[in-house]
Amino acid sequence: MKTSAKAALLSGLVCPGVGQLYLKLYRRGAIIMFFVLSGLGIIIGMATARALDILERIQSQSGTVDMATISKLAIASSTDHTSSYYEVSFLFIACCWLFSVIDAYMKGKKKEIS
Repeated sequence: MKTSAKAALLSGLVCPGVGQLYLKLYRRGAIIMFFVLSGLGIIIGMATARALDILERIQSQSGTVDMATISKLAIASSTDHTSSYYEVSFLFIACCWLFSVIDAYMKGKKKEIS
């Protein structure tokens, strides 16, 4: 398998930036990984905050935790304004992932030629 294909597969299937690390483009790979992991951190942080908010609402309303109450509050919470932040974060991560695959392939092709 050619170097460019390996690098693209690593960036696409393992983690964005790994293909660049395979090509010994350490700074470029680290920057891509930083952006993707930052986006994932934002999503995880927002999801955790939302889950804690739902738990707090359940405890303040009735004190008992059952699936009906959880699903009702989760549905009500999903329509708030933070869902656009999720969409932007997911779009950002997808763009970084796509960039990483294409960039790894192109940089690998340049290395094969030279």
